[in-house]
Amino acid sequence: MDELIFSQPDNFKHQKQRLFRGGISHLKVLADFDGTLTTNFIHGRKAPTLIGALREGNYLSADYNKKAQDLHNYYKPFEDDQNIALDDKKALMTEWWYKHFQLLIDSGLSEENIADVVDNRLSNLRPGVPEFLSLLAKNNIPLFIFSASGLGISGLKYYLMKRGLWSENIILVANDFIWGENGKAVGVKEPIIHSFNKDETMLVKIGVDEKFSKRNNIMLLGDSLGDARMDTGLAAAAILRIAFVNDKIRESVSAYREVYDALILNDGDFSLPLKILKEIIDYAD
Repeated sequence: MDELIFSQPDNFKHQKQRLFRGGISHLKVLADFDGTLTTNFIHGRKAPTLIGALREGNYLSADYNKKAQDLHNYYKPFEDDQNIALDDKKALMTEWWYKHFQLLIDSGLSEENIADVVDNRLSNLRPGVPEFLSLLAKNNIPLFIFSASGLGISGLKYYLMKRGLWSENIILVANDFIWGENGKAVGVKEPIIHSFNKDETMLVKIGVDEKFSKRNNIMLLGDSLGDARMDTGLAAAAILRIAFVNDKIRESVSAYREVYDALILNDGDFSLPLKILKEIIDYAD
């Protein structure tokens, strides 16, 4: 199977040309974090999520693993069930995320735990991502990073700052904890973000949608079928959707073809988005 598939080649070319003509002043980028900006595998092994790294590192209370697995076993079938209405599924996912965040709080999660995971256990950025982020910053192109993981706004910012990649053009749309004076999590900020509401609803709720509404050309980068909807509700003159298909490729590629314009397989690098961004910048010059 090819490493790169143009699943909707005519639309890919059409949307790319519209991004070129709009130039950098009309461009914004929507990107998922885990599995999109970061690799899905490290040395042939699946990279741990934040939650997986916390579990493997035994940072949390002894009963955390069983309770978290019980929640997963109950809610995961709802997440995968294509017959459940989207609004009902959103409600169930909000319920799951809230219960799991509360479990993390009850299990003693601390800021120190997250910093240690970021420093020592999380996956690497894909080759090409640092240059991509630097070009966005240099050209003042807004980058919305969506994440439903427990890493949170503070953890994501820390991750990027440690790598010299944090810039004011980055807007983080993510869950975040409320920290007590002792550095322990005591609450979670609302609204809670999950895999089925990474979209315009969240941008409105955090108050950044209107500020960037004139930037109506979108490059959307994700690694799940749900990520393809991150632009839902946004007024877009052009949108180019690119997916990283990292796991169970043969079983899932047909579904990805339906919602993305191009697919990057086998935990590939960031050369395609980077090439398109460079072409948009050069076209403007």
